[in-house]
Amino acid sequence: MAVLAAAPAWAAQSPAAAGATARPWRVLGGASLAGAAFDTAYVSRYAPPLAGIPHESSATQTLPLDAETGHGLQIGLERTLGAHVAIQLLGEYAESDVTGEPGQYDVRIVYTSRPPPSNEPIAVEARRSEARPAATGELETWIVAANVATWLDAGSRARVGFSAGPAWIRTSGQAESLVYTTYSLGGHSVLFSEDHLVSFEFPSSGLGLDVGAFLEADLGPNVGLRLDAHYFWAPEREAEVTLLDGLAPATVSVDPSLFRAALSLVIHF
Repeated sequence: MAVLAAAPAWAAQSPAAAGATARPWRVLGGASLAGAAFDTAYVSRYAPPLAGIPHESSATQTLPLDAETGHGLQIGLERTLGAHVAIQLLGEYAESDVTGEPGQYDVRIVYTSRPPPSNEPIAVEARRSEARPAATGELETWIVAANVATWLDAGSRARVGFSAGPAWIRTSGQAESLVYTTYSLGGHSVLFSEDHLVSFEFPSSGLGLDVGAFLEADLGPNVGLRLDAHYFWAPEREAEVTLLDGLAPATVSVDPSLFRAALSLVIHF
C-alpha cells in the first residue's frame, strides 16, 4: 500500500511552502515486503466411498496452513489540505507462499465381505492413520484504503508522518494437498484403496483498519523517496471453501491482517 507524500513545510512564506500550495497532488508507487498474519489449520471430514457395497466410513485430515513473507506492489494518490495534512487513496497488492507442518490423516471403513469358499458375510474394518506431506499454495491480498495523514518536518528536506483510515481487504488463498480416498472391492473380497490429492480455494473480504508511518526525503523540487510501514488489520473470518471431487467442504479461518514495508517514488504535481 502507499503512504502519502508532501512537500516540505517550511515557514509560511518560504518557496517550499508556496510549492506545496501550488502542487497539492502527489502520486506514488513502489515495491513492498509483506508479512501476512494468516496461520491456521484446515480440518477436512468426509465419508470415503465404496461403490456398490454397504459400508460405513469416515476420514479426517488436519492440514496446517501458514503464509510466509511475500512481496507486493503499492500505488497511491494524495491531496494536501494544508502544510501538514493530506487525504490519501491507497492501493496494495501482496502475494505470499502458503506452507505448513505435515498434517495428520485418519481414515476408517467398515464393510461386509463375502470371501470364498463359503461366501458367508463377514464384517471387516480397515483403518489408517498417517502423516501427510505439508501443504503448498499461495495467498493473495488486495487492499484499498482511504486515510488522513499528517507529518512533521525533519530538517529542510525530509519529513516524518503518520496515517490512518478505513480499509477494504480481500484475501484469496489456494492450497493443496487434501487427501480424498476411494475404495473398491476386488476378487475374493479384497479391499483396494486409492488416494487422490485435492486442491482448494478460500476467498475472504471485508472492512478493516489501516495505520502507518513513513519517512520521506526530497530528491528534487517535484520528486521524493519514501520509506513506509503499514499494518492492515481486519477481524478473522470463516471463509467458504471450494473443493474438487467429493469432499464435503468446511469453512477455513482466515486472518486477513497484513504488515508491510515499502519503498516508493513520490511525484509532486
